[in-house]
Parts: sequence; structure tokens; C-alpha cells
Amino acid sequence: MEVKILYIVIMIIVLSIIIITFFAVYRAFIQKILREQSRQHQLELEHQKEISMQYTIVQENERKRIAEMLHDDVGNKLNILSLWINNEDTWNSNRSKEVVSQQIPTLIEAVRNISHTLYPANLEKFGLIFQIEALIASVNTSLSIQLIAQHDYQKKDISIEVKIYRIIQEFLTNVIKHAHAKKMLIHLRDTETSFAMILSDNGIGFNHDTLQKGMGLKNIDGRIQSIDAYSKWKSKTAKGTRLIIAYLKP
Repeated sequence: MEVKILYIVIMIIVLSIIIITFFAVYRAFIQKILREQSRQHQLELEHQKEISMQYTIVQENERKRIAEMLHDDVGNKLNILSLWINNEDTWNSNRSKEVVSQQIPTLIEAVRNISHTLYPANLEKFGLIFQIEALIASVNTSLSIQLIAQHDYQKKDISIEVKIYRIIQEFLTNVIKHAHAKKMLIHLRDTETSFAMILSDNGIGFNHDTLQKGMGLKNIDGRIQSIDAYSKWKSKTAKGTRLIIAYLKP
């Protein structure tokens, strides 16, 4: 009888140890999951903060550029026009009147260009492909640009399309200013699950890892981050530049 009682006591002790161990392991497991969730949440917050910061920098750079355009282009033209208008001799000379008349369309065109810089209205009206084609048509013939749209392009949220267009526009600006390229390629690939874009040129290239990023590259990278897309720069000196951008559709 005493042996049986001792056996039961031992069994209770063993079961108690097993139960305590199980709960300890389970608690450690839950704590590990909570710590991982907390870490992931913190990483997500930092990622969102970085995106927000980059996009704010992009916006500030654009405001600065627009302010410079207003000052250097519209402001100077208005000052010159004001001098002509306030000069009494202007109205006594047909040539002076002609100069003033020529300044007004120039001002209208300058304001229109700045308005387009602020927001490409035709993009919303006619679509991204049309807007890209219009951008290509505006470039000097010394740079040959080819647009390839693989699969039928599906219209996206206007905020996404504006950023895609701005990325292309900024890349093109860099090509014209720095690449000394003869050819540029814009390759769009749109499927049900993802969107990808390849921008490339045959210019002088650069070392992206060692190059101190200028305003143009920062603007491009900031916009890529703002749409939460994957990107990869490929560039070698004298062998051109390629930018690959891709993101999964929600």
C-alpha cells in the first residue's frame, strides 16, 4: 500500500514537472512571437518613416525647383515687361508695342509649363502611355527614345501613375544632362499581379555605389520608395545605365 501511494506521489510530481515545463516552454514561445511581432512592427514603422521622409524631401526639392522657375523665368519676364509698359516711349513706337506683344505669349507658355510641372493634367485625362509619348515627342531628335509596353497597360491610381511618370521624367532629365547618350529605352511590363519598368540608356554610365547621389537620383529613389517598389540600378562606366523597378499589385 505504501509502495502504491509512493508511486502515485511520484507520478503526480512527474506530471507536475511536465506541466510546469510545458507552460514554461509555451510562455517562452509566446514571448518570442510577441518580440518578433514587436520587432517587425518597429521595422515597418521605421520603413514608413523613411518613405515619408524621402517623399517629403522630394516634395521640398520640387517646391524649390518651381520657386526657381517662377523667379528666373516668370519673374524676370514680368520685370522686363513692367519696364516696357511703364516707359512712355513704348506706346509711341510700333516696334516697342511689338516687343511687348511678343512677351505676353512667352509668359503664358512659361506659366503653362510650370503648371504642367506641378501636375500633369493630361495624364489624368489621356492616360500614362499618352503622357509618356508626349514627353518623348518633346525631346530633341539627337536622343532616340523607344517605348515598349509589354502586355496591355492597366490604368492605376492617379497618384501611382504620377510617380511613375515623374521617375521616367527625372531619369530622362539625367540622361540629357549627364549621360551623353544616343539612345534610351522605356520598357513597361504590366501583368495581373505585378508591374515592372526598365529604364536604360547607352551613355557614359556611372558607379552608383560610389557616386554621391545628386538631386535627380534622390528624387528617383524617393519616389520608388513612396510606392513601396523594388529597384535595382545597373551601371558601368562607358557602358550605359539601367534602372529596374518592380512592385506587386495589392
